[in-house]
Amino acid sequence: MASSPVSFLQQIRKIPPPLAVFAVTLLVYGVTAAPDLVLAFHSGDGGELITAVFTGGVPHPPGYPTYLILGKLAAWLPVEPIAYRFSLFSTFCGAVAAAVTSAASRSLGLKGWHTTILPGLTLAFMPLVWQQAVITEVYALNLMLVALFVWSLLEKRPSLLTGFLLGLCLTTHLTSVLLLPLALFLLPPGQWPRLGLGLVFGLTPYFLLPLLARPDSPVVWGQPETIAGWWWLVTARIYQPNQLALPTDQTASRLVEWGKMGLQQLLFVGWVLLPWSGWQETNKKRWLGLVGTAVAYLAYAFFYDTNDAFVLTLPAWLLLSLSLTTAFKWLGRWGVVLPFALILLNFSQIDRVELHKIRPFAEQILNSSPANAILITSGDPDIFALWYFHFVEGQRTDVIVVDDQLFAFNWYRSRIQTLYPELQGLDVDDVPAFRMLNAGQRPVCTVVLVEDGKLLAYNRCIEEP
Repeated sequence: MASSPVSFLQQIRKIPPPLAVFAVTLLVYGVTAAPDLVLAFHSGDGGELITAVFTGGVPHPPGYPTYLILGKLAAWLPVEPIAYRFSLFSTFCGAVAAAVTSAASRSLGLKGWHTTILPGLTLAFMPLVWQQAVITEVYALNLMLVALFVWSLLEKRPSLLTGFLLGLCLTTHLTSVLLLPLALFLLPPGQWPRLGLGLVFGLTPYFLLPLLARPDSPVVWGQPETIAGWWWLVTARIYQPNQLALPTDQTASRLVEWGKMGLQQLLFVGWVLLPWSGWQETNKKRWLGLVGTAVAYLAYAFFYDTNDAFVLTLPAWLLLSLSLTTAFKWLGRWGVVLPFALILLNFSQIDRVELHKIRPFAEQILNSSPANAILITSGDPDIFALWYFHFVEGQRTDVIVVDDQLFAFNWYRSRIQTLYPELQGLDVDDVPAFRMLNAGQRPVCTVVLVEDGKLLAYNRCIEEP
């Protein structure tokens, strides 16, 4: 005889809340995952990351060694195209982050099945989190490791483990250094040495970068085999001028824009409940530590001078979802309204990620290029996308792809020279001279894949010098 709805719900409640959160999140993420390489939700680095994994390369600073190592496992997924495997890798990381967030909430006093699932589901379906969990990027992996660090810290696991997880966080994004004050704030000073030792162990993937960098890979930033080159890479020196560099005349417009996006993450009810939750919280020190760290992330990202700086706030939303614990206790079963509303409001937007496929435009450029052509791009995501289709999928192996912005770096020109020793004009940063010196042997094409954030396919070739 078929079981009744009541008995079915009773069986569902036997599933551990974190596992239930993982299953629900993975299902929804899987349905909305980008099925190919896309230009959506600031995913322009996707092609570069996949190419680095497949060719034994090192992507842009700080190199993301943990992503490279785990990405090699994701590459074995039996789905096509290859880019889809890495979208699914992000969905897995995002689902684990949500599940671990729910697990961490139990140390904050959530006990009932209906309330324990709320922090994880609320985090999972915030639009920014959802976006990063369905594309190829490093942020979902970073969020998963941040969740594990916070869980270890709140559950009072061994400080060595907490430090190790913090170190791994730093290997997936350097903004994770903002978590260190939280650990020092919540841990007794006597545990700081073990925390530091674990942190050093967690950073060891960075020391593998020289081993991960193969000589024949087109994607190796800097010179990780030298001490100076390795330090330049892992400290992301190239991006340091962006810190606290937001122009004053852009502050007001960013404040308005981010105010709208921030409201979308927690909705109006979440922002109202957040201060109330802090007021009712019995452990004020812990709540202030979580919220204070979230504010640090928000402030750092706000003054970071790039168009995609909002993605740097991702861990802040995990910390804020845990800061709503007291509110979730008070709401009980009604708390499910918040994640359910987030799903309803954001599903259609996330599901349209497929409309941003790069493939038709990249293949149009590649297929329209003359035989043995030199294709000159101008920065990411153009060069990153063409790297993927050329080196990972093996399309148009006769052409050579060169980027005029990377051309300014000696290490890049040296790598191009190693890969294509027949090319001339690589000894100095002079793109016009490079064009002229090689146009007699190969057609030289100026190609544009993305312009002003819009996909297009522009290909202009010079047959003669």
